[in-house]
Amino acid sequence: MIKNIIDSYLSTLDGNISIILKDLKSNQIIYSKDIERVMPSASVIKVLIMIEAFRQIKEGKLRYETKIRIKPEDKVDFSLFTNMHTDEYCLIDVITLMMDISDNTATNVLIDLLGYENINAIASGHGLKNTVLKRKMMDFKAAQQGKQNMLTPKELSILIEKIYKKEVLDKNLCDEMIRIMSINTIKEMMKKFIPDEVKLAHKTGELDHLNHDIGILYLGDVDLLLGIFITDVADNIIGRQYIENITRVIYENMKPNIKEEAIL
Repeated sequence: MIKNIIDSYLSTLDGNISIILKDLKSNQIIYSKDIERVMPSASVIKVLIMIEAFRQIKEGKLRYETKIRIKPEDKVDFSLFTNMHTDEYCLIDVITLMMDISDNTATNVLIDLLGYENINAIASGHGLKNTVLKRKMMDFKAAQQGKQNMLTPKELSILIEKIYKKEVLDKNLCDEMIRIMSINTIKEMMKKFIPDEVKLAHKTGELDHLNHDIGILYLGDVDLLLGIFITDVADNIIGRQYIENITRVIYENMKPNIKEEAIL
């Protein structure tokens, strides 16, 4: 039984780990652990920002081709934009970079463009009480002042499921959000041991001693909503490995045509 397999593996790990595993076709929660725990969101909060960007596209306030100017003062460390020689980009490319490689310059520019109030209205509009954007990415001064972006695994999983079920905005925009989350340029965390031919639409996040990953794993007969949220881990290398191995355990034991024995 997959619950016993996951429990057995988790018993070997340190840190605080929250997991949600749900069969989206049958609407059955297969496994959950501490999913109402409130914690810093890291970059998975970018799902909220993506939804608000597409909401404004739907309302005609923005277009895919809307030109976004990246000013020198917008650029933050470890951003792709610091090495680019142009300063103007299409909105859809900025959204894609925010989600695919988790670019923080792209994220901060979108926060300015869309507005904190509008972004947070996405969460409150879907009944999410503990999911909130309070500061930009890499704003360590704001973090020291107690301004932290927060979530619960349960609440973020509600948003991901609504995207999957085409209950956010409209079908075409949900399909586009799934497409962007499926690009997977970075092969780590949940994507590490998932074959390239298996579709995974997800978003990762990382802060010191914290690693998150949440998304949809398409296995044919089963579409799995999987979220793994790890805090208080010794270091991020270990946190990433935990997510990679938990995902591997789940995939190997739930993929089609597997052997009968459990794979650990």
